[in-house]
Amino acid sequence: MRFRPIFVALLALAAACARQGSIDPKAPIIIISIDTLRSDRLPAYGYTKIETPGIDAFRKDSILFERAYSECPLTLVSHASVMTGLLPADHGIRDNLGYNLNKNVKTIAELLKTKGYATGAAVSAVVLRGDTGIQRGFDAWDDDIDLDMTAISIGRSQRSGDVTRERAEKWIGQHKAQPFFYLFHIYEPHTPYDPPDPFKSKYGSTYDGEVATADAIVGRFLDYLKEQGLYDKATILLMSDHGEGLGEHGEDEHGVLLYRENIQVPLMLKLPRGAQHGQSVSAPVQLVDIFPTIVRPFGFTQKTEGQSLLDVANGKVAGDRALYAETYYPRLHYGWNDLHSMISGANHYIHAPKPELYDVVADPSELTNVLTDRRRVYAALRERIQPYIHPTAAPSSIDEEQKQQLAALGYIGSTVSTKPDEVLPDPKENIGQANIIGRAYRAYLQDRFAEADQLTGDLLRGNPKMVDVWALRARALAKLDRLDEAIECAKTALKLSPGTTALAAMVATFALDAKRYDEAEQHARLTMKDTPFEAHQLLLQVDLARKDYAKARQEVLVAQQMHPNRPSTMVLDARISLETGDPAAALKTLDRTAAELQKRGSKPMPKLNFYRGDALARMGRGDEAEAAFREEIRLFPTDPQAYKNLILLYAVQGKNREATEVIFALEKAAPTPPSYIAISETLKTIGDRAGARFWAARGLSKFPSDRQLQAAYRG
Repeated sequence: MRFRPIFVALLALAAACARQGSIDPKAPIIIISIDTLRSDRLPAYGYTKIETPGIDAFRKDSILFERAYSECPLTLVSHASVMTGLLPADHGIRDNLGYNLNKNVKTIAELLKTKGYATGAAVSAVVLRGDTGIQRGFDAWDDDIDLDMTAISIGRSQRSGDVTRERAEKWIGQHKAQPFFYLFHIYEPHTPYDPPDPFKSKYGSTYDGEVATADAIVGRFLDYLKEQGLYDKATILLMSDHGEGLGEHGEDEHGVLLYRENIQVPLMLKLPRGAQHGQSVSAPVQLVDIFPTIVRPFGFTQKTEGQSLLDVANGKVAGDRALYAETYYPRLHYGWNDLHSMISGANHYIHAPKPELYDVVADPSELTNVLTDRRRVYAALRERIQPYIHPTAAPSSIDEEQKQQLAALGYIGSTVSTKPDEVLPDPKENIGQANIIGRAYRAYLQDRFAEADQLTGDLLRGNPKMVDVWALRARALAKLDRLDEAIECAKTALKLSPGTTALAAMVATFALDAKRYDEAEQHARLTMKDTPFEAHQLLLQVDLARKDYAKARQEVLVAQQMHPNRPSTMVLDARISLETGDPAAALKTLDRTAAELQKRGSKPMPKLNFYRGDALARMGRGDEAEAAFREEIRLFPTDPQAYKNLILLYAVQGKNREATEVIFALEKAAPTPPSYIAISETLKTIGDRAGARFWAARGLSKFPSDRQLQAAYRG
């Protein structure tokens, strides 16, 4: 009996060890990544203004990390740190564009494949496109999102999280009989905030509505895992890649600043059979910690900046950790200084031209800079952060052939926005400009193109190094049919950042619209290395414009081989049929395109119904053509093209009253120079010269300096 106390103590120790869970190296491992989600906007972290039943239920089964931080407030950079356990300077990706994953580092997927795991991913945004190297080690990386290379922001090229969820569930259903690793990424609640009902009605078109939308998607995904018998045995991590400014400290979105709202994220870890469920961990952790958490149970010892989340949760990580974050977004995009930060205990030091220090425990909103009161802490962190700061190379992946092509177009010798040792403005003192940029983007998105032109012009007079603003102004000018000016703006941006593929594509697109076909082809070829599929689509459009239908069909075949059944390629194929006098074949292709879009759950495609109407009109099916044009107008009410063809259709049918109604409908929907020009040109086509001159004059009364309207008025 004298051994009983020791025996009881051993039983207690064994029970405690049993409660400390671990990853099952023969069971599923899943990462759920919710883009742009602040931890303090979840009920699990104390927020009370929304309901998130899906995430709340998951939290009960999980370990919650109260203070988790991102290494960078940018999607691709942050996910690269998750997948490699390394900081940006080591894994090589420093921005969402222009960088690729270091070929010498291993990803979670690469390592788990060697242990017999199937590996899959489905992502919801083009910023996580696989060709950056982020897909290394994955058997399947579903990033099948149609990309508009001339879009004002590549970050806005996204798909619904529910569509991604369906892709994820299909893959998991096919691989559930074996161990698998899966990354499921959704882009809600990233801007633009436009949640569907019932969340829009309940919360409005706000960030909170988007968070509730994301919760519903995650809830459905977790329900699927339970139905398949996978949830209980799986290790599941729920995380976000970065936060959102929401106007705090002046930043509306993210990427520029490094305050807590930008880099603190939710992080929950569900272990097999709910081990350690309900636990909360107050010790600071970072997203690089996910890598060792997953790979160490398999015996891997790769270099990492992280610590196992389980070691942190179980008190096995001693000492004061230094958690580092950075953003080169202000330098690369605005010509402002890059920022760096370090969290050590309760202290958050932000290394900037005017440094700051905050107590994030006592002052989580970071309203009081305590740097002058804690000079020793400031000095220690300023010294401690120096080894982490590694300047980034310019965002470029230009090979020798591309350099020669750029030189022929006058771009070699131009520099990026800044030099490494250049004295630059402090981002926090210029964040108001970023918000003006946001206003300009919103003006563009709401079809207020003249306002977008004015705002961007004012910004560029103050800071001509902002590549993104040059690109936005180019887009606005193109929408105003000022194509020559748009091309020059896009070229200016390309000179500042010659490795940015999207800018070359933009020049190609505008040159194509301006009938400058040689220039369009030259710039399209500049995009071939980085985005070959989109390059072939641009060349296809150049061939169409030149009426070289044989070459155009060759480009269709190349594009279809690269990405079968892409709706954008199918529409271009239909255009070839239209222009070669086979509207029946065009209609058949367009109907297949519509079916493919429905199958994918994609949003409506611009011009699809317009080309259907064109094909139907050529086949003499006037009523169906009218319906197709009206559907295009309903879906895209500010594009003049469908209005033009509907006016022509009514004119041919002698329906003058209906044609007049369409004219006024276009003016009401989009009272812009392109609309007045479209009306004037259409009336001139049907022989109504007086009407053409009248509508040109009507447009000039609102836009007296527009050159095309002046030309239309002169006849």
